Amino acid sequence: MKELVLTIIALGVFTMFYPGIADAGMYGEVYIPKHEFIGFFDENETYTIFAGVKNKEYFPIIPTVTISIQDGDELIVREYRLAGIMPENMLPMKVQIPEVSTENPILLEPTITYEKTTESFTGGYIIYDDSLQILDDGSLVGKIRNGGEETFEKFRIYALIKDKDDVIIDITASDIYDTMKPGEVFDFKLLANPSIADKVDYYSCFAFGDDAIQPLTVKQNDDTFTFRYTANAWFTDAEFSDDGSELNMYSLNGFQLPVVGSFEFPTNSLNEKYDVILDGEKFAKGASSKDPKIRFTESVETLQSIDEMGNWHLYFEVPEAFQGNVKISGFMENDGTVVVPDEIDLTTLIYHEIEGGEVIDITAKPKKASLVININSVDDGELLLKINDFLVRPFDNDEFIAQIHSEPGLFNEETETVYITDEFGFENGQTITIPFKKGTEKIEIFGSYVVPEFGQMVMIVLAATIIGIVVISKKTNSFSNLFYTKM
Repeated sequence: MKELVLTIIALGVFTMFYPGIADAGMYGEVYIPKHEFIGFFDENETYTIFAGVKNKEYFPIIPTVTISIQDGDELIVREYRLAGIMPENMLPMKVQIPEVSTENPILLEPTITYEKTTESFTGGYIIYDDSLQILDDGSLVGKIRNGGEETFEKFRIYALIKDKDDVIIDITASDIYDTMKPGEVFDFKLLANPSIADKVDYYSCFAFGDDAIQPLTVKQNDDTFTFRYTANAWFTDAEFSDDGSELNMYSLNGFQLPVVGSFEFPTNSLNEKYDVILDGEKFAKGASSKDPKIRFTESVETLQSIDEMGNWHLYFEVPEAFQGNVKISGFMENDGTVVVPDEIDLTTLIYHEIEGGEVIDITAKPKKASLVININSVDDGELLLKINDFLVRPFDNDEFIAQIHSEPGLFNEETETVYITDEFGFENGQTITIPFKKGTEKIEIFGSYVVPEFGQMVMIVLAATIIGIVVISKKTNSFSNLFYTKM
């Protein structure tokens, strides 16, 4: 058993009293320190990025991080909305981008936007005493305290794992805590992947964060497959079999009781039936933490359903203190049996701002691969939307197409056509802003697909000469930085 490195204790206490000296960042900043931003190919040859997002604001925030990789001649851009970060905290993040294919990709400087949030774990902290220890298997045990005045709900503890050279070797998170009242002290445990156990030197950048749904992206044949899960267990290192029918992952459950894993998969066929096999170690029923684990391999019972959006939901039990491999089989190629809903209401799910009117509703139309925004415009104005690839994906030329419908119809003689040319690059590409005239009733944005992802979506191809379209670059942030002409 190794004692936690003394310098980490000192650094933690020092930072509490002298945050301005201990960190080079200035107040009012949200940033990723350069030494906490690393890209590399893991043992499965999947490009992986470790980062620590630092909040130097005086209030809790929810950050959105845009990561860009120059992969040969291709620029890969991904956007990630993270859990909330308290002031003077750093939230670790780990993402995998299997699309990276060249030997020497260039990880570009990330960009971060954020919004103020009321989700707060103010006063939560790690107790730096003898209870904080690194065990022989590389895991960390210790205690946390709610020193604030509010009850914490649905949260985890996050941390970076580093080696003796101060290099990040993994990101970890605790199990989910349902409720923690003011003054309460809880035990916690952070698990390290066995493959790095002998390299673990210390843990750093502890942070309280909400229980965000975890998205994972993995290669499946020649395409990518994005799915989500929520569970008290941790799932990582997802990888498909060569034929794309089996998904293999590594899982850790730190609780001494069974937990339920809940997965959401895009649907390729109504005939998909998932089977789950667990291969690893667990505690026997009634065993204590001092008893040895038992080795087992078994098929577990599952519950499978399909939601109103057409996504599969898979549930299965992860045994107490399980540590090992999970194999989910039954994935199929698209066979055309999926029933795609005509419309999905996303009004409350998409962040938007508008000047010169009000948004009535926002609707996804998967069969048309479009987003429809109905508005009541009382003056000339602008509509701002936050989007990402999981919501709406651009065409192959990295552009979207939008139609602006004015009363009484699209082909009214007062309809204007606006062409937009991107002049400044992708640095601020978190939002798109669409101008409209008084009397505009509807704005429809087309892409190559719109959430949910039902296998191969129908490509929408519109002639460039159609009246009333706006070509919007995926990289666009606002018209203040663009050149555009009116016809």
